[in-house]
Amino acid sequence: MSLAPIVIFCYNRPAHLTKTLNALKNNLLAKASNVFIFCDGAKENATPADLKNINEVAEICNNLTGFASVEVIKAAANKGLQNSVIGGLNYVLEKFEKVIVVEDDVVTSPYFLQFTNGALEKYKDNTKVLSIGSWNYYYNKGFNFFNHMPDTIAWGTWRNRWKLFERDGKLLYDQLVERNLMHKFNLGGRYNFENMLKLQYEGQISSWAIRWTAVAVLNDTLSLYPKVSLSQHIGFDANATNSFENDYNKNIELAQSNISDLDIEVKEDPASIEAFLYIENEIKNSPSYLKKESPLHKLKANIAKHLPYTLKQALKKIIRKEPEKELSGWFGNYKNWEAVKKECIGYDNDTIFEKVKQATFKVKKGEAAFERDSVTFDKIEFDEKLLSLFTTILKENNNSLTVLDFGGALGSVYFQYRQLLGKNVSINWNVVEQGHFVDFGKKEMQDNELHFYHSPQEVVNKTKIDVLLLSSVLSYLEEPYKMLNALMALSIKYIVIDRNLFLSNEERLTKQIVPKTIYEASYPCWILNEEKVTETLLSKYELVDTLDPYNGLEVVLGDKKAYFKGHIFKLK
Repeated sequence: MSLAPIVIFCYNRPAHLTKTLNALKNNLLAKASNVFIFCDGAKENATPADLKNINEVAEICNNLTGFASVEVIKAAANKGLQNSVIGGLNYVLEKFEKVIVVEDDVVTSPYFLQFTNGALEKYKDNTKVLSIGSWNYYYNKGFNFFNHMPDTIAWGTWRNRWKLFERDGKLLYDQLVERNLMHKFNLGGRYNFENMLKLQYEGQISSWAIRWTAVAVLNDTLSLYPKVSLSQHIGFDANATNSFENDYNKNIELAQSNISDLDIEVKEDPASIEAFLYIENEIKNSPSYLKKESPLHKLKANIAKHLPYTLKQALKKIIRKEPEKELSGWFGNYKNWEAVKKECIGYDNDTIFEKVKQATFKVKKGEAAFERDSVTFDKIEFDEKLLSLFTTILKENNNSLTVLDFGGALGSVYFQYRQLLGKNVSINWNVVEQGHFVDFGKKEMQDNELHFYHSPQEVVNKTKIDVLLLSSVLSYLEEPYKMLNALMALSIKYIVIDRNLFLSNEERLTKQIVPKTIYEASYPCWILNEEKVTETLLSKYELVDTLDPYNGLEVVLGDKKAYFKGHIFKLK
């Protein structure tokens, strides 16, 4: 078996590079491997500290030993990582049939080269396999696996696979849309890859990796991953482009023996995608990530970059204090609605209405994909089962869909799903809301498809309804079961309860405090008894399916755990 050359890309992080090289030298196949190192040139605005680090990196590379050969390629000017990677791989793969790629901020297991070279040999003729990965921080099932997302920090591939790489991000984007593969690219509509690709071709971010991922989806290829991680990303510090405080892989234990079981079927392991989404969701909901991503934190960080060190330290002494804990969530177990209402700032608050209004305007103007509770989102998120229900009704009704969206704000769900339903369909979306929402909706938002009403009866008197949508609304009604029974009496074919907070065999009336990052408000909120709600509906409807709107998200209430869930019911 011939060994693949190792390609390393570096710039101005000598400490990271040293750790990366030392780890590679400890690999059992290091002495027989050829190494190519691409050192990027200095940026035009490089500081004296940057130039010092760049020179240190060059010196480390020039003095490197422990491999069969070392070739150092220095760029005269700064290319940036994406151009370095694309150009460097093209250069090396003109000479070799395969390659192993390592970033300058990765520590590898002593068995990384064995696994990667073995897999490159095993799957060299199987073009279904795009690449060989090494990083596994999210999935621990005791066996190697395939999924369609390629590794981009320490990985291997072949010349004929790399030829599939496409520089034109807009072309990739258009092909994903034309071939109806955007949903898969976005991991079932649950991740932000589409937006990343769009930002790349618009020139707002620099990324070869997002294009490589698009190539994988368009060519229906897979990447192999080890059951135990063979690499650890150490680039989560202040100098890293992907830095944030929550280093989610710092406790990875690297493989301590060779992983040789490569005789597995080349097919995607769906559970590995779910595991990835679960861990990513945990990261993005962690306090440190949310703090790091907040506009205020970014502004402060940007200002801090330009402060002299002594001034920065002096300011820290003056302003350092413990931050106030932000209280949000569900509290108490009240005896009646009036008791909790007295303590709340309700949903009819003018400030809240204004925020919802502005967020919805952004959606209507195309500046955001959709909004929920005044929070705008850059990409469409949707529930596959709910979308399937809408499309089923369209097929049943000759491409016509009529919705009664009870408590639908200014059309949040309408805007969220409308573009997914296609152009050549007839949509009649009727929102029932509080008076000031309806008045504004009629004046500013209403069109041929989206309408606003004060009561469900108004809608039923004008048109036949296909589906009643109760999205995060029953819990905020003083008498939810009375309203539910009244709505059931309308005999609408489908009823959908979505994004509802439930307890099992128990019910609580709580005070919900909204995080101040959304808006400052609190209101009465029922955490409903799931079994009681279901039994009420089963008297006239059959349960068709259940929804998991937030991927199993739970809310701790002292000794109990509430959970978000949805249900689809069909008239018997």
